[in-house]
Amino acid sequence: MSAISEDDFNAELKRFHGSIQGAHALPLEPGDPRYVEILQQNPASDPILHLAQRILFAESESLNLLTGFRGNGKSTELRRLKGILEDSGNITVILVNMADYVLMTKPLELGDFLLSLIAALADAARSMNKIDAVNPGYLERIWSFLKETQVEVESLEVEGDVGVATGKIGVRLQRDASFKARIQETLRGHLDGLVQKANDYIGDLVGAIQGGDPEHKVVLLVDSLEQLRGVGEDAEAVYDSTVELFSGQASNLRLPTLHVVYTIPPYLIPRAPNIARNLGGNPVCVWPNIHVRRKDGDEDPAGLEIMRTIIERRYRLWEIFYTQAQLDKLAMTSGGDIRDFFRLVREGLLGLSTARMIKDGAAKSVDSDMLNRAIVQLRNEFLPIPRQDLIHLNTIHQTKRHALEDMGDLPTLTRFLDANLIMNYLNGEPWYDVHPVLLNTLKGLDDDGEPTDH
Repeated sequence: MSAISEDDFNAELKRFHGSIQGAHALPLEPGDPRYVEILQQNPASDPILHLAQRILFAESESLNLLTGFRGNGKSTELRRLKGILEDSGNITVILVNMADYVLMTKPLELGDFLLSLIAALADAARSMNKIDAVNPGYLERIWSFLKETQVEVESLEVEGDVGVATGKIGVRLQRDASFKARIQETLRGHLDGLVQKANDYIGDLVGAIQGGDPEHKVVLLVDSLEQLRGVGEDAEAVYDSTVELFSGQASNLRLPTLHVVYTIPPYLIPRAPNIARNLGGNPVCVWPNIHVRRKDGDEDPAGLEIMRTIIERRYRLWEIFYTQAQLDKLAMTSGGDIRDFFRLVREGLLGLSTARMIKDGAAKSVDSDMLNRAIVQLRNEFLPIPRQDLIHLNTIHQTKRHALEDMGDLPTLTRFLDANLIMNYLNGEPWYDVHPVLLNTLKGLDDDGEPTDH
């Protein structure tokens, strides 16, 4: 690009930063010109296409699971799945974001999960203009049931619209940990009744959408449950409750006449072996990180090109500020995680903006110091890492496997997956490795995982 004025340079710098933050970093809808095909090199292994075929082939009702790490593009891909199914004809797809209805850092039980799901569906029905077609009696029965079981709903006014009131319960469950705990405690002895009331409402909603056509499929995509994560003293309780919900309560997650896709956290797979069988037999679909590197650590040119294209679609003048080598370095450091990649690119731009303020506009592009500062900031958020964890992480790095020697290692592996300390890839077959930002930390260990200065 030809030389530009100082004002234009500063404006473009801010524009680039804005193109990958906030609303511009949210999931993309089908047809968005910024969308990039992640698995364009190997569409036969595309889990979204597999999910679509399973739903299209299924009769009556079905259940599928989709997993992947937070921030690697699953929500965008669920929107692609929605578009594929709707384009196939005679299908209605409801996509709900459970992050708006579930407190993701607290244990989740069947009772409060079903209430959150009903709240999400009630809001979705209202937005689809289907609420008038649904018999309000089913939601009213849920409210009557809650009052009969002495669930605290008195502070939520119905105001003549049970759909709005039910949505308020979902919001309260997402924001108020003490309210959530009281709901859980009260409903533990009344789950059969709640399950029946929920199934009645869902069946009525599906019937209204079908409009008398039993061949019309209704699909429910339940997004963001992969964000269920352990924090502090509640960590193990969150992990255990997630296993209990998807394994112990599996039969209650199959919803009448609905084809459902639940997103699940990666740590659920090793903690609940054979979970797919309990939930209907369909294999768990894994949305991998972008393949920016191979097992031997070498760059994957195809994956790096995808990462550059993701930036190009959002801001085509990126080469004003970054060289291709610099952008590739950030892509490699991110491990193919789109969220981390955007963050690293933004931090480099902020470093450039700061340098321009200090040096009166003399800095014209991101330099190595700015790049490294962004990388160190990301690395520091994973630290400190206990010595025993470093040894375990080094084993994973060397073997490219979970390195789960016995069930006693399961809590450690869960923490690694939950904190994104390790990542999964799909170059031919699934494999795991440590987040690349930590590789320098592991360099202080010998081949046996012991510190070199011991």
